[in-house]
Amino acid sequence: MEGGQDAETMAKLRPASAIANSPSSFLTKIYNMVDDPSTNSIVLWSSSNNNFIVWNVPEFSRDLLPKYFKHKNFSSFVRQLNTYGFKKVDPDHWEFANEGFLRGQKYLLKIISRRKPTCVLSHQQIPQVQDKSVCSFVEVGNLGIEEEVERHKRDKNVLMQELVRLRQQQQTIDHQMQTVGERVQAMEQ
Repeated sequence: MEGGQDAETMAKLRPASAIANSPSSFLTKIYNMVDDPSTNSIVLWSSSNNNFIVWNVPEFSRDLLPKYFKHKNFSSFVRQLNTYGFKKVDPDHWEFANEGFLRGQKYLLKIISRRKPTCVLSHQQIPQVQDKSVCSFVEVGNLGIEEEVERHKRDKNVLMQELVRLRQQQQTIDHQMQTVGERVQAMEQ
């Protein structure tokens, strides 16, 4: 495509894509909260600038959550983070990461998408079940699923090869230990 045609196409697409490319208010609020130096005693960027840490959960819940959101519930906040693909980095601390949530790169927030809850079991199969726990989160749309499945297949093959190698290594070590044991017994006699 020529440069002029490319610019023309982009100009046509810009109005529709501008809305789709803007980050959610939830992500923007979190970014602003973490990026605010006045909140560093409660929540701040990690030293690597690729995740954030909630240092003081009681103060975070009492002071910051109601300032930015309509609740004070830390568990709800964590669940919401999970729906956007944030992962807890350290089991001992409230440290969260997402590849699109980086200090100084607010523009990356638009690549973070919310996952929609989709029930694994249909309500026709079990109509009395109303609990949200039977639902799991899946990415909106099927783009990239084939590639992800292929990546998982490759990973599985690599892991299986490693497992076979380790089992062979274990058998070799077991055999060597048995040989050493036999030699020790022979020397004792």
